[in-house]
Amino acid sequence: MKTFFKKHYMKLIIGVLAVALFTFALIGIPFEKQSYAYLDTDVFTKEGFIDANDLSDKNKVVGENENFILYIDETTSYIRVVDKATGYTWYSNPTANDTRPLTTNAAKWRQSSTLEITFYNPRGSIGTMNNFRMSINHPESVLNAAGIRSYYIKYGVDSVQILYHLVDLEISHLYFPKMISKEQMESYDPVDQKELQDYAYTGFDADWDAYVIANYSSNMTNNVKRRLYKILYGNDQHPGYGYTLERAQEENAAYGVEEVVEKAEFEIAIEVKLLPEGISTKIIRDSIKETLGRINEITLYPLFGTAHMLKDGEASEGYLVVPDGSGAVIEFNNGKVQQNVYRKRVYGQDLAQMPYAMAEQQQKISIPLYGMVKDEGAFAAIITEGDAMATISADISNRVDSYNKIYTTFTIREVEAVTLGSGFNKYGINLLTEEIANTDFEVSYFFLSGANKSYVDIANVYRNYLINNLGLDSVDETTKAILTVELLGAYDKRDFFLGIPYQTLDSLTTFDQAKLIIEELMNRNVTNMNISYLGAANGGLTNQLFDRNDIPNVLGGRDGFVALNEYLKSNGIELYQNANFASSKGFRGAFDEFMYNAKRIRGAQAMYFGYHYPSRLAYDEFDASKELSQNLLNPLYYQAVYDAFNKQGVTDGLLLSLIGSSLVGSYERDLTLYKQDALRIQQDFLAGVSQDLMLSNPLGFAMPYASFISDLPTATTLYALIDYQIPLLQLILSGLVDYSPVSINLTSDRSPQYQFLKVLETGSNLKYTLSYDSSLELLNTDHNQYMSTHYVNWLDTIQSEMATLNSLKIAEGRLVGHRKVKNNVYEVTYSNGLILLINYNVFDETYNLYEIPAMSFFVVQEAQ
Repeated sequence: MKTFFKKHYMKLIIGVLAVALFTFALIGIPFEKQSYAYLDTDVFTKEGFIDANDLSDKNKVVGENENFILYIDETTSYIRVVDKATGYTWYSNPTANDTRPLTTNAAKWRQSSTLEITFYNPRGSIGTMNNFRMSINHPESVLNAAGIRSYYIKYGVDSVQILYHLVDLEISHLYFPKMISKEQMESYDPVDQKELQDYAYTGFDADWDAYVIANYSSNMTNNVKRRLYKILYGNDQHPGYGYTLERAQEENAAYGVEEVVEKAEFEIAIEVKLLPEGISTKIIRDSIKETLGRINEITLYPLFGTAHMLKDGEASEGYLVVPDGSGAVIEFNNGKVQQNVYRKRVYGQDLAQMPYAMAEQQQKISIPLYGMVKDEGAFAAIITEGDAMATISADISNRVDSYNKIYTTFTIREVEAVTLGSGFNKYGINLLTEEIANTDFEVSYFFLSGANKSYVDIANVYRNYLINNLGLDSVDETTKAILTVELLGAYDKRDFFLGIPYQTLDSLTTFDQAKLIIEELMNRNVTNMNISYLGAANGGLTNQLFDRNDIPNVLGGRDGFVALNEYLKSNGIELYQNANFASSKGFRGAFDEFMYNAKRIRGAQAMYFGYHYPSRLAYDEFDASKELSQNLLNPLYYQAVYDAFNKQGVTDGLLLSLIGSSLVGSYERDLTLYKQDALRIQQDFLAGVSQDLMLSNPLGFAMPYASFISDLPTATTLYALIDYQIPLLQLILSGLVDYSPVSINLTSDRSPQYQFLKVLETGSNLKYTLSYDSSLELLNTDHNQYMSTHYVNWLDTIQSEMATLNSLKIAEGRLVGHRKVKNNVYEVTYSNGLILLINYNVFDETYNLYEIPAMSFFVVQEAQ
C-alpha cells in the first residue's frame, strides 16, 4: 500500500484537488443558514368568555385612568373612549346616521361591523364577510329570531377580549331533498302535500317517479325554506316527518345529487386595552379558527373614529394623514368621489413577490403611522404588531357612504396569482401560503386634543415611539449643513477582442480622482461632508455577491481604497462603502441558486427584476439575453454573507442596499418567512453590524440603526385623492438623525431649483451624485439611469446651496412646524426661531403682506 501511494501520490493529490474544484463549482462557498424561531404570540384560551346573549350592559366600564375611560356596549361589542379633559368621545362605529341617499346595504352593514374578512373557499373562489350580520346582529332566519349574537366577552385588567364567531345561521336549500318519491309524497297529510307541491315540488320527473324542486339552488327564498322546514323537520306548529340534514343528503345522493352543505365560518378574537395615551386594539393570532375557508385579510375597526361629512348642518372640517412617501393629507369631503380609495401596503412590495410586469412607479410607505384630525380632536394610529403585514386604507365621504375614514387591513396569508395554460386555454389560480403569519396584529390609537392636534403632533407621537419603544438615540450633533457626495466608481461594459465580445470593468471615478473632487469642494469652503461610494467592490455598479471585498484595480485596488479612507479620515470625512447582502447578480456555484435564493409562493426563485420600460415586462420575460435581474438571498443568509465580507472590511461605514429599506420574504414549505419574519431578521442583522450605517430611505424599524439617512423622500405619490404633501418623515426625524433627499442632480421630474426648495422645507442636508468622468460613458451600458453626474458641472451650485443652508442656520435647529398657507405655499418653522415661507408656484405670491418670489423662499424670521 505504501508503495502504491509513493508511486501515485501526485495523481491522488491532483484527483483530490479536482474533486474540490468540482465541488466548489457546484456549491461555491458553503454558507451557514441563520437559525430562526417564530415570534411568540399572545396565549389565547376560551376559558372565562361569556355568551353575549346573556349580557345587557350598554355602558360597561372596561377601564379608567387619569386621561380616559374605556366603555363597551355588551349588546353590540362596540367600544367608546371618553377623553376626560375635553369630554370628547371616540367611537368604534359611527353614531351619526348615514345621510347619503344611495348608500348600499352592504356599506351600511360595514358601518356596523368591527371586523371584515376576505377569504378563499375550498374551490378557490374569493369572498368577503363582515361580523355585523354574521356575529353581532344576525338577521332573522328559519331557525332563529332576528338579533341573535354569536360573540363572547371576557374582561381583564383595563382590557376586554371579544371572541367573534362569524357564521351564517340561515339554512340552505340542501337541507331539503331535491326529489321526493311519489309514494312518499302520497304518504303525507293531504294539506302538507298540497303546500309542498304548490311552493316547492312543482315539477314531476317520470323517470324517477318523483316530485322535483324546480328552483333547487341557493336562490331559494326564505319563505319557501320556512314552509319546507315546518313540514319536513317540524316545529311548534307541526310534528314534521323526521327529516335531518343527514337524511336529506342521503336521499339526494340516491337521486344523484352530490352537493353538500359547505359554509365557511370563522372565529376571531380581538383585545382592546386602555393605555395612558389612548387604546390598543389587537387581533389575537392564536384565536383564529377557520372552517371551509382560508382567510387572506382581516380589516380591524374599519370606521373607528370616523368623521361624518356634516356637522351641525355644515360640511365637517378636518383631514386624514397618510404616510405615503414624505407624507400626505387627504381633506374631508374633498369631492373626489370618482377616484379610487387610497390603499397601500406598509413597507412596500415584498421583493420576493415582485410582479413580472412593472407596476406603477410610486413612493412607498416607510412608517406604520396614520392619523385623523378634526375639530373635536385627533388621533395618531401606530401599527405596533404585524406592521409588515398591514395595509393602510383611506377614503372620503360621499363616495360609498357619508363618512371620512382611515383604517388598517392585515394580510394574514400571502397570495400569488398564477396563470396556467397558453393561448385561448389560459386560466388563473391563486396560491395561498399554508399557515397564518406568526404574529399578533395590533393598532394603537393615541388621542390628541386642544391646540396639539395637527399632523405635526401626529408626527411627534411616532417620534416619541421611535425613542421610547424602538430605542432611537439622537445622533444628530451637527450645527452645519452636511453634503453627501455619492461617487460612481467601477462599472461593467461590453468590449471586443478580435471581434469577440466580453465583459470588462471601467471606471468613472478612481480613488485618486475622488481625492481631487473632495479637494475641489474643500477649496470652495465645503468641508462638512460624507462620502458614499458606489461600485467600489465586487463587480462595480453591477452587484455581485458581497461575500468578499474585492476592490477593482481600475479604481486603484485595495491599497488605493485604504489610502482614500485614511485621507478622508484625516479631514474628518466619513466614507460609507456601498454593500449589498440581500441581492446578487449571481452566485459562485452552480447549485447556489437553489440553496441560497429566496422562493416565491409558486416555488420559483425570487428575483429582483430589472424591467424593460417600453414593454413594462421584466427583462427575463422580454429579452433573456439582457440579464438585468438579480437573485434575492434568503434572509437567513444575510449574516453569513456579511461575516465573510467583514473579514476584508476597509471602511468604518457601510451604505446598505435593500436591507433596512426593503423586505424580502421566502416561501419555502418547510420554513415560510413572511415580511414580518424578514423584518425581525433584518432588525437582528442591523443590531449586529459593527460599522456606522448609512441607510437609504429606511423603513421605520430600521431608523434607530442609521448614523445617516439618505434618499429620504420629499414628495408623495400623486394620487388624485390626495390634496397636498407634507414632510411627515422629516418632522419625525429632524434633530434626531441627519438626513438628505435623493441626489438633486439625478431627479428628472423636478428642477434642481424645486429640489433645493424642498431641502429648505424639510430641514434636509444636500446630496449630489458625482463622477470624475462624464456619465455619458454609461449610455451603452446597463447603468444609464445615472445622468448629469460630471462633477465640474455642479461645483458652483453645491457651493452656493451649502452657503445658503449655513447662512440660514438650518442645521442649528430642528423642524418643528409646518403648515399650508396658500396653494403651493408653505410656512415652516425651526426650533431656533427660523421661519420661512416657500412658494412653489411659477408666479409671485403674497401672504400676510410678505412678497414671496416665484419658485423661491422668503425669510419671515431669522434664526436666533
